[in-house]
Amino acid sequence: MKRYRMKAAGIGMALWVGSLHGADAPRPPAILPATMRADWTPSPTPSDTLWLPARSPVPASVPTSTVTVVPAIAPDRVPTHVNPASIAEAVEAPVGPRRAATSMLNVGPLPEIPLPSPGPFPIPSASVALPEMTAIPSVQPKDPLPAPRTVPPAIPPAKDIPDPVRPVERELPTAPPELMVPAGTPVPGKHGTFGSQTIRISQDYPSVRELLDHDGSWWGSRDSGDAATAATDRLELHAEFLLWWMNSQNIPVLATTSANGGFGFLGDSGTRTLLGPGGFGDTLRTGLRLRAGYWFDDCGSCGLDGSFFFLGKRTTSKSFDSGATPTITRPIFAPNFPGEFGEVVAMPGLSTGTLTVESTSSLHGFDANVRRALCKTCDYRSEIFAGYRFLGLNESLSVSESITALPANANDPEGTRIAVRDQFQTRNRFNGGQVGYAAERIWSRVSLEGRASVALGNTSQSLDISGSQTRLRPGMAAPDTFTGGLLATGPNLGHFTRDRFSVVPELTLNAGFWVTPVLKAYVGYNFIYWSNVLRPGDQIDRTVDVTFVPNPPPGVPFSGQNRPQPTFQQSHLYVNGIQFGLMGRW
Repeated sequence: MKRYRMKAAGIGMALWVGSLHGADAPRPPAILPATMRADWTPSPTPSDTLWLPARSPVPASVPTSTVTVVPAIAPDRVPTHVNPASIAEAVEAPVGPRRAATSMLNVGPLPEIPLPSPGPFPIPSASVALPEMTAIPSVQPKDPLPAPRTVPPAIPPAKDIPDPVRPVERELPTAPPELMVPAGTPVPGKHGTFGSQTIRISQDYPSVRELLDHDGSWWGSRDSGDAATAATDRLELHAEFLLWWMNSQNIPVLATTSANGGFGFLGDSGTRTLLGPGGFGDTLRTGLRLRAGYWFDDCGSCGLDGSFFFLGKRTTSKSFDSGATPTITRPIFAPNFPGEFGEVVAMPGLSTGTLTVESTSSLHGFDANVRRALCKTCDYRSEIFAGYRFLGLNESLSVSESITALPANANDPEGTRIAVRDQFQTRNRFNGGQVGYAAERIWSRVSLEGRASVALGNTSQSLDISGSQTRLRPGMAAPDTFTGGLLATGPNLGHFTRDRFSVVPELTLNAGFWVTPVLKAYVGYNFIYWSNVLRPGDQIDRTVDVTFVPNPPPGVPFSGQNRPQPTFQQSHLYVNGIQFGLMGRW
């Protein structure tokens, strides 16, 4: 009975050892005492403890507390040095009362045989240090067969034993920073939808530009995807030098002469005009315009913008002297006679003198708008805006004459000095609301920008007419001063105002080049039209009752007409020209 019990225990241990060598997946390692050698043979021993033989020789210098772990080997990879007959002999061998059960296996020395790897993964080391094993007590002959005590073997950490079936996941290297696009940044492309910027592969990398500006903060491409160098475009500033042309004011005939010795009255034979009718004043103007815009968010959905411009004051004058032109006359229409008449400035035998006509003009304006973006991508933007528009136009026209009487003058003694001055000043102020549309298209560094608007509102018009005359006769200490001149006299003297509805459209086209991602230089064309404005030359009334003129000819009756009168003749203003500008965005 004891023999059969020992046989059963031996068969169970043999099956357990075979399962260790035949497992496909990793199995708990067999634990062997470090004191066993490769030439060990089973022999009776007083101890009834059951041990398993070692698979490989262990140096004698290894302490007894060190054990050898034999990893599980798949059935198709069992070493050839294991003798199956030894397993059967150990099972069938009789066991005496004092004979140990350690003779189940007859294992010889294990040579170093490299085993093929089950896959593309490394096989972990077969030897690890483990604590001392716990012996399993043997079965006594007279006692019933006790339940085997299971000792859990020490298993290496899971990270040291790779899974032969699951592939090892390897982390890919991170892409270079210059190819990364931050979250929320539009991907550069033809229309801002998809695509990437061109990657340059060159032997001269890095380029000269990158060597000079290593951080890329100042110089770079406009469509760079790097968030550190791309402009957010929330704030923009424009500065423009203006070279514009403004239509000149119209004037009537202000000076005539005679080629046959006549007085130079209009309609007489030999009379020819010296100044007028037509435009008077220089049309070329220079000035400056500043514009600023701000978006409330990085997406540029809503914002503000405004501009201010001015054209510098421009003065134009024309003079005529009796030394070059012996006869100089200021023509008028006199309802007293009635017919063409005039005031003689210079005429051989009567007087000598000069006539000077001078005009001044200046234009300025500003606007403030709320704008809403319709589309805003890397290479295109469009927006609408609405706001307030102001324009101011100041102009004047003056006619001055200086006369010295000659002996043949019947009205004034010889040497009398006479000065006459007529002045017409106009001021126009436009206030209204405007709406407009703006768009910009960018091709790499080249851009084309357009802006169109129309403003509707009121033009407040004011007209100031003044005239004076002074006479200094020989022997007088101070000259005599009189109110009124020739064209500015009597009924039309004073300050007059009127309001008119006006329309002010404006068109701007700019072609630019992005010098850096934040700086653009451009040149463009601008056109402004302003309806219903007062121009000084249009306010001259040529019909003059000579009785309103200081010191009129004796015996002239009153015509019954209160002339001249302020005409308030409406005109228009248009300004067009080119501008050279710089724009910065941040």
